[in-house]
Amino acid sequence: YGLNLTSFQDRKGKSPLWRIGALDPGAIKAKQKKLAKNFPRAKELRFRQEQIALMDSGYLEFDASKCIDCGICTDVCKNKQTVDFYETVGKGFETQTKPTDEEAKDCVNCGQCVVHCPVGAIQGVPHWQRVEELLKSKKKHGKIIIGQIAPSVRVSIGEEFGLPAGQVMTGQLAASLRQVGFDAAFDVTVSADFTTYEEARELIHWLNAGKPRPMITSCCPGWVRFAEFYFPEFISHLTSTRSPEIISGALVKSYWAKIKKVKPEDIIVVSVMPCTAKKQEISLERHRLSNGLPAVDYVLTTREYAYLLKKNNINLAKIKPANMDNPLAVSSGAAVIYGASGGVMESALRTAEYFLQLKKQDNHWQEKILGGEKQCGDYKKVSALNNKRLEFKAVRGLGGLKEATVKLAGVKLKVAVVNGLGNARKLLTAIQNKKAHYDYLEIMACPGGCIGGGGQPVPTNSAIRAKRAAALYDVDQKLSIHSAHANEGLLKTYGEFFQGDEKMIEELLHCHYQIGERRGYKVAK
Repeated sequence: YGLNLTSFQDRKGKSPLWRIGALDPGAIKAKQKKLAKNFPRAKELRFRQEQIALMDSGYLEFDASKCIDCGICTDVCKNKQTVDFYETVGKGFETQTKPTDEEAKDCVNCGQCVVHCPVGAIQGVPHWQRVEELLKSKKKHGKIIIGQIAPSVRVSIGEEFGLPAGQVMTGQLAASLRQVGFDAAFDVTVSADFTTYEEARELIHWLNAGKPRPMITSCCPGWVRFAEFYFPEFISHLTSTRSPEIISGALVKSYWAKIKKVKPEDIIVVSVMPCTAKKQEISLERHRLSNGLPAVDYVLTTREYAYLLKKNNINLAKIKPANMDNPLAVSSGAAVIYGASGGVMESALRTAEYFLQLKKQDNHWQEKILGGEKQCGDYKKVSALNNKRLEFKAVRGLGGLKEATVKLAGVKLKVAVVNGLGNARKLLTAIQNKKAHYDYLEIMACPGGCIGGGGQPVPTNSAIRAKRAAALYDVDQKLSIHSAHANEGLLKTYGEFFQGDEKMIEELLHCHYQIGERRGYKVAK
């Protein structure tokens, strides 16, 4: 009606939109040009070049026109995460919150600024538009589109549909993926068992080889980026085992592709993740397969996927549950607890203890487990752990730092679990100054681990994180198997697909790290 809604000048109207982590157009073109050697077909090359453009357009998006300069993101980033990427400058009406220009500081994409922003000025760079377009035009692109969900998403996404925190939605997620148009639904907990299996092998090798300690987990891309940029001296301490998300994509484009007799390049893998840093992880060259394909093609945060469902009139709270697709459908309870702080370590300790017991009894244990052999018929007969010890409660909980001394098959290990990058900085500094000594560390960038990730529903606070974590441990209790080495599907994959081929295992399940360069931000408007 032509009403004059406000007489005040919009001082934010022409404020910039920053794309954090975006590459310059020239750098993107250089990466696109390199793809030609892997994709000689013009149509496929164009598809992959468009994909590169989205992957490298940034990971977080800060729309300053929405920002109220409250300083919360600055406070969280500086004082809680100790990344110090945001700064609030100026006074009065000239106050402005912005990414820093200091070369010694860079974003690690953890997304804690996102879940703490009260006005939605910061979000992950969206992939949902591209995913929706692909789902609606599968014949045009000739692609099979796979959806896969992270462990913690099942206990958080219900909040977006009015359900209480901690409501387990695994079956509803499987059904929703198919209903929205995905060709298959996979559970990343399955590949978490593969991560556990390889991580446990690494731990034993680490102990036997006398490598410098501590060995440190590498499942969290926000933490890995933090290490590569701020603590590069610890890069050599990171486990080479890939994260469950990347392993899942790699298995889909190799093992599953072989079973289904489809070309790997015709498969698109979309992850539903609790984490904004996963958008950065899938763009890294180290997570491209030998054929040039990215292991995972697109990442939707928990919030993004919930939005996509709502946009398509799918109510997750009312949908009939379904099962995940085979052969990547069954996981252990150890994989589900990956979503909570301490879960990765607890899972690895369960299997490492089993391997150490095998080693005592059989000099050829390594060859046998790589061949997918299940020892002694029942892992519980070999493991000295009873059901109570299988829980390793000392490494659980939402505390910023949890320490314990564990005994595995007679081997004593001093371990610690850290969540939140501020706590990680304190611990790493203590190790640097020789004031702390550990054999094995788990580090997660976000408070509480993935249950408090930057892609999770808002609000996220300590009470909500506690409910999400409790639900994951409850799922672990209810499943029939509680350790990766008891997963028959995993053993079958090692036996029938890998067949003890260490080169193939290395290519698909492992990677290497490097000193991180500053990417900063680019202005998108």
